[in-house]
Amino acid sequence: MYAADIVFWGGPCFTSDPARLVTEAVATKDDRIIAVGTKQQISALVGADTTVIDLDGRMLMPGFIDAHVHMISHGLNKLRINLKYPNVHSIADIQSKVRQERLTDKWWIRGWGYDHLKLRERRHPNRHDLDEVCKDKPVILTRTCGHISCVNSLALEMAKITKDTPDPKGGKYDRDEDGTPNGVLRETACDPVLALSRAEDKELEDAVAAADDEFLSHGITSAHEAGVLSAELRAFRKAFLSGRLRVRVYAMLGYKDMCFHETFFASGISTGFGDTNLRIGPIKLMADGSSSGPTAATRQPYAIDPEDHGILYLTQDEINSRFEKAHALGFQVTAHAVGDRAVDMIINGIEHCMRAKHREDPRHRIEHCGMTDPKSRERIRDLGIVPVMQPVFLHEFGDGYVLNYGEERARQMFAASSVLNMGVTFAMSTDCPVTFCDPMLNVYTAVTRRTMSGQVVGHEQAIAVPDALYAYTMGGAIASFEEHIKGSLKPGKLADLVVLSKNPLDADIDELRDIRADMTFVGGALVFDGRR
Repeated sequence: MYAADIVFWGGPCFTSDPARLVTEAVATKDDRIIAVGTKQQISALVGADTTVIDLDGRMLMPGFIDAHVHMISHGLNKLRINLKYPNVHSIADIQSKVRQERLTDKWWIRGWGYDHLKLRERRHPNRHDLDEVCKDKPVILTRTCGHISCVNSLALEMAKITKDTPDPKGGKYDRDEDGTPNGVLRETACDPVLALSRAEDKELEDAVAAADDEFLSHGITSAHEAGVLSAELRAFRKAFLSGRLRVRVYAMLGYKDMCFHETFFASGISTGFGDTNLRIGPIKLMADGSSSGPTAATRQPYAIDPEDHGILYLTQDEINSRFEKAHALGFQVTAHAVGDRAVDMIINGIEHCMRAKHREDPRHRIEHCGMTDPKSRERIRDLGIVPVMQPVFLHEFGDGYVLNYGEERARQMFAASSVLNMGVTFAMSTDCPVTFCDPMLNVYTAVTRRTMSGQVVGHEQAIAVPDALYAYTMGGAIASFEEHIKGSLKPGKLADLVVLSKNPLDADIDELRDIRADMTFVGGALVFDGRR
């Protein structure tokens, strides 16, 4: 009998295995779990060199899998002006921060995270506001959703965006009364300025490292990066080789460069290529805008504006064609789809491509899957689609959902309880940096459906703590075809583990959001120790 490297006992061990949801002890050796059972059973594996960790009532569980996150964007944002509420309360606050940043040696002034609905003026900053404090350097400030940016006049000039520039497909320029763009750019209208202000390779690699540190501090051991092109994929690889990336990454191939998709199609590489550290995920498309912008494509008009149905990026024929090709070549397919109109189009596209049965379990996904009704949820179940949802959006944006979409639609957003009761496997995620990457805030919101103001939005879609933890572990593993190596505490699986500061299974509801990661392990190695 060989000895374990690490043994955990003295507190509940949440397995994410429905057959035995909680056990007493877990043992690991090298990078794998080797035993799960009672303390008496596991004690036989304790040797002279075994590290025994007494949980002291805390809970051990599989590492969190954030199934839709922008890891590089989050890292980049940590290097830029933080405009997230409550860091700013007004446009004057934003101007003050831009004014300070202008005094640095940076050429591009970049900021992120503002939410116009939480600003005193309840509007987006525009070029006139930004020109007041910075005319001689280009400025781009990105809303918290990542779908809307505001820029100054110099940035518009550099991007050659003028009064005569038409709105692009899938985007819109807000305009002054005379038709001149006012600096607020929506969806694809952001692309020309984003291309000019793009980060260099070294900055991308630094961003990976910054995000890696923060994710591990929250117990996140795997992340599904929600869109990479060649520069981002290169940054992940370089960061891993230099030891700066320890979070395991499942990389979706981004939608902004169809030539990038074609390169993969021609190469013979498809979903699943790679190793346990960095793996190619699905081909991703973009169907509509953001839930909080709001620019989501809806069947019925917005409650706040009877003329607005949101923004669509693609036609149904375009979705069908792109999904059909990717599916035929062995790719998992997915798309950002928030509004019910967009969700229906993506379901249609998946149904279309699956008419050709190239493999038994394509396991296609829908990112966000924000607005659904019983019929669309039935189609999701019947097609074996994995919804990747963000209940935590309700915390920061739920009050805005009620305002923008009306109470009834808001109540059904991120319908976790409904899909769970239908037997649909779903994964939980944060879409960080759109909102906070804290897993336990996400669990708290999934259980309570409470917004920042305390409003409960759709209590009937709330789920229980064990279900939320399962979606955050096995749900994510299933969404990436990795349930055989991660997502639960079973012998043979990777020893990607987190020790939580408290047992969420018996905590009061209000205590859930305060639970933190005390220790995080990736492949049996301690990579974060919050006790120090």
